[in-house]
Amino acid sequence: MRVRIREWTGAPDPEVLAARVAEEPGTVLLQGGWPDARQARFSFLAIRPFLVVRVRGSRLECELRGGGGPPVVRVSYGNPWQWLQALWWRYELPDEPDLPFPLGGMFGFWGYDLNRFLEPKVAPRARRDLELPDAWIGFYDSLVCWDHLLGKVWLVATGLAPDGSRSGRRAVQQLARYEALGEAAGPGGTAWDWLEVGPVRSSLTRPEFVQRVHRVLDYIRLGHIYQVNLSQRLTLEGRVHPWGLYRRLRSVSPAPGSAYLNGGDFQLVSASPELFLQMSGVHVVTRPIKGTRPRGVDPESDRRRVVELCTSAKENAELVMITDLLRNDLGRVCEYGSVRVSELARVESYPQVHHLVSTVEGCLRPGMSHAEALAVMFPGGSVTGAPKVRAMQIIEELEPVQRGFFTGALGYLGFNRESRLQMIIRTACCEGGRIHYPVGAGIVADSDPEAEYEETLAKARGWLEALGVSVSESGWEARLSGAQVP
Repeated sequence: MRVRIREWTGAPDPEVLAARVAEEPGTVLLQGGWPDARQARFSFLAIRPFLVVRVRGSRLECELRGGGGPPVVRVSYGNPWQWLQALWWRYELPDEPDLPFPLGGMFGFWGYDLNRFLEPKVAPRARRDLELPDAWIGFYDSLVCWDHLLGKVWLVATGLAPDGSRSGRRAVQQLARYEALGEAAGPGGTAWDWLEVGPVRSSLTRPEFVQRVHRVLDYIRLGHIYQVNLSQRLTLEGRVHPWGLYRRLRSVSPAPGSAYLNGGDFQLVSASPELFLQMSGVHVVTRPIKGTRPRGVDPESDRRRVVELCTSAKENAELVMITDLLRNDLGRVCEYGSVRVSELARVESYPQVHHLVSTVEGCLRPGMSHAEALAVMFPGGSVTGAPKVRAMQIIEELEPVQRGFFTGALGYLGFNRESRLQMIIRTACCEGGRIHYPVGAGIVADSDPEAEYEETLAKARGWLEALGVSVSESGWEARLSGAQVP
């Protein structure tokens, strides 16, 4: 059978529809609608996966759903990348129409610490302090697709069953699932009210962060590396509704990679501006970000910040180094001679910061699957450093806690070889009454340690505004918000 694709006239907006299932484990919303349609043409809502894989080290918990009874959980052990590749092959749909959006797929997140299975030279040293999976990946047989460029909404149903078989009857049932959701009543206007948040803590104090930047500079002078991305994780206690946080973050800090993922006992809320990998058939693109300036308080000061960013030798050198690293990484998965830098040092502006961005693209080698390409490229060079392996070793030495979800990848691998993954930056994780928000900065030879610390604060500003938290000269300071999500 062929995949069923039906235009849905009168469909609710992405946030309106997603709000009706936001509290349901397995709900994933990837929201586009960014002014630059090249970067965010589509939004997707996927619900009720037929299979969920949670990875914790070499342990894989596979929860099979949809058989008419309670979920069945099977536990396996091994290299998670190999297991996920095998599962992707089971559900691959290679003969479907050539469309620019996924026809079902693996939606979820791949956390940074999965690098242990890819780089044996990177020994784990940082402390694991969060009870989160290293990856959470749902397998979805159907989804809703909003095409913001054409102004159309599509319902997509594959008819897939957990054993890989397909039927038209199942496809009809899958379509009906979303149509019924569209007719359901939405939650009340006070469903996402804000409650109180406590003081902000960090995995590193300002002096500790600055001292570690000095240590990175020592490694650069000794010739170990050219650049390292150093991060701190901000955490606050709070009774904040995850979907309310997503809506608030989307309103104060919109980004082409906005995402909400409900993993049951945790939720990811993302406003990522950085595209890690986009793959369409054999065409692959990555868009590293390096170089940051906070927005000015008025148009004139804002323009000065842009000029300052564009003319900064430090910021441009940082971007060129990472662009070259990612060009080399793409060379490991692409056909010889196909990799090119199509954009270098383009300015992109967001509500809190300006960034410099490059675009690198190429053509995958014959037989290279999207899942394999992700494993080879993972984690992204813009969030590690150069050379990549040595930078990852230094990250393990200097960062006191494991990164977990941070600087991994969030998005989808489509069963029809249409895939898109954002870098997990500008992303909050809600779990156990806490909200975590890691931020980092790229350290190069002429970095100013104090300025690098301030850069991490600039990157956190949108999240802080969403939570009603302010920054005082003496550090982080939380206040009761009392505000409701608009």
